[in-house]
Amino acid sequence: MDSSDEPTFARSASAPIEFGGDALIWATWLYYSESLTQNDIAQALGVSRASVANYLAEARRRGLVQITLAQDLLGAVSQSRALAACCGLEGAFITPNDSSALTNADAPDDDAGVAGQISLRRRLGVAAAHALAPRLAAPFTLGVAWGRTMLELARAMPERTLPSMQVLQVSGSSLGEADSSPEACTALMASRLNARCQNLYAPGVVSSPALRDALMAEPTLKRHFERLRACDAVVYGVGEVADDVVWSDPDMLPHTALGEYREHGAVGLLISRFIDTSGREVAGSLSNRQIGMTLEELRQVPTRICVAGGAPKFDAIRATLAGGYVTHLVTDAQTAQRLLEDPP
Repeated sequence: MDSSDEPTFARSASAPIEFGGDALIWATWLYYSESLTQNDIAQALGVSRASVANYLAEARRRGLVQITLAQDLLGAVSQSRALAACCGLEGAFITPNDSSALTNADAPDDDAGVAGQISLRRRLGVAAAHALAPRLAAPFTLGVAWGRTMLELARAMPERTLPSMQVLQVSGSSLGEADSSPEACTALMASRLNARCQNLYAPGVVSSPALRDALMAEPTLKRHFERLRACDAVVYGVGEVADDVVWSDPDMLPHTALGEYREHGAVGLLISRFIDTSGREVAGSLSNRQIGMTLEELRQVPTRICVAGGAPKFDAIRATLAGGYVTHLVTDAQTAQRLLEDPP
C-alpha cells in the first residue's frame, strides 16, 4: 500500500487517558478485551459501525492484535486429522484428557477407576454431541444404539426443534439398566431434538431362532427395519468382552456365554453383536436369536459414528475400525495415540 493510501484515524478527546486519546486502540480494547459488539463500540466512540470495522482491520494490519490458537487445541486438531488419515475415516474427534485425574491421584484405585470411567463417558458424550449436532436437519433419520456412553450423548445434545426428523432404536428392547437401555437412549435423544421417536417394540434377544424369524415377519417390525436400512446416520458405542460387560438384557445372556464368545475370539461388542479382532461377527449361543440391526446393515449406513474410549476398550475399538463399521470416530487422546501407533 502506498503511503498516500494509508487510512487516517482521528484521535478522540473522549478516549480514556490510558489509551492516549487514540480511538483505534480504544475500539480494539473494547472489542477484544471487553467483548462489546461493533454497534456498542460505535455508540461509545460516536462514530459509525463502518468506522469501527475499519479500526479493527487496521489494528490487525498494524499487529496490535495477534490471533493465536491454544497449543492443546492445535494438538487435538492435528491428532484428529492424523487419526482420520491413518484409519481411513471421514472424520475423527478427540476429547482432551481429564485434568481432574491428577487431583484424584491419592484416591483408592477402584474409586479412581470408576470416577475416571464416568468422567470419560461424559466427555465423550459432549464431544459426540458437538460432532453430531451440525449434521442434524429435517428431514433426517438417525439410528441410536444403547449403553452408558449413548446415554451421556443424549444428555449432552443441545435442544433443537426438528419435528420431521426421525430417531430410530437400533437394537431390540430389554430389561437391562433402565437409564441406558435401547428404548431409553432413543427416547431421550428424540426428546432433546423434539423429533419423532421410533422405538423397536420387540425383545433384543428371544428364546429361539424360530421365534426370532416369526417376529421379524411381522409387518410392524418389517416397517421398522425398512426405516433402519434408510438411516442417514447411526451413532453407537463399543463394549469390551469382559466379565462386567453391560448387556442389554442380562437374563438372556447365559453365564457361560462370555467365556464361549471369548474362546471363539470375540474382543468387542457393538449394537449387541460380538466381533473378533478383524471385525467379523463371532457366532455363538445368541446367533439367530437377536432382533436388531445387523453388522452388515450397519456397514451400509452412510454415516457411522462410533463413540468409545478408554484403555479397556482399545481392542474392541480397533476391531470395530478393522471391520469397516466406522466413518467418524469420537474418542479420547490416549486411545487416539495408541491407534496411531498400532492402527487396525
